[in-house]
Amino acid sequence: MTGTPLKLHLGCGKKRLPGYVNIDIGEASAADMRADLRSLPFAPGSVEAIYSCAVIEHFGRNEWVGVLKHWHALLKPGGKLWISTSDFDAAVVQYGTDKNLPQLLGLLIGGQKDDYDWHGMIFNETVMRQGLAEAGFTNIARYDWRDFDVGRLGLDDYSQAYLPHMDKEHGRLMMLNLVAQKK
Repeated sequence: MTGTPLKLHLGCGKKRLPGYVNIDIGEASAADMRADLRSLPFAPGSVEAIYSCAVIEHFGRNEWVGVLKHWHALLKPGGKLWISTSDFDAAVVQYGTDKNLPQLLGLLIGGQKDDYDWHGMIFNETVMRQGLAEAGFTNIARYDWRDFDVGRLGLDDYSQAYLPHMDKEHGRLMMLNLVAQKK
């Protein structure tokens, strides 16, 4: 693999992303490596790209920016972070439309199926952009999941979570998908 750019898929769960080192802390995951995403065993400046979907919300309100700083340190100059997380603004609009709180619980507080399936933070675009900037990222922009590796490879993950469920043509995207760069 010499010369191959190092790309990390953080919090992969049961979804493997080809061309990436798939990493998760859970035992039942499809990970190439089990690791705590707060202290990954890679050299600073060694990673070309990081993809994190439905992960950052699992860290507490006082630790998530520190996690982003760690990921930023791992990236090479010019490296990119693609991050996807539950979009609180979309949840508010959806709740205002149908008052169906049960369909939003997983998005807001996690599935709560094991010790790692709890949310410690919620995000809208403003809060996430502020945290990314504080962590040192620049060139922060929304991205369309269809234009990223998961879309091009046909991998269905939470970056494309819609309500009504799976209605990708007419539904409301419930995830905030941002890309940010290390200078």
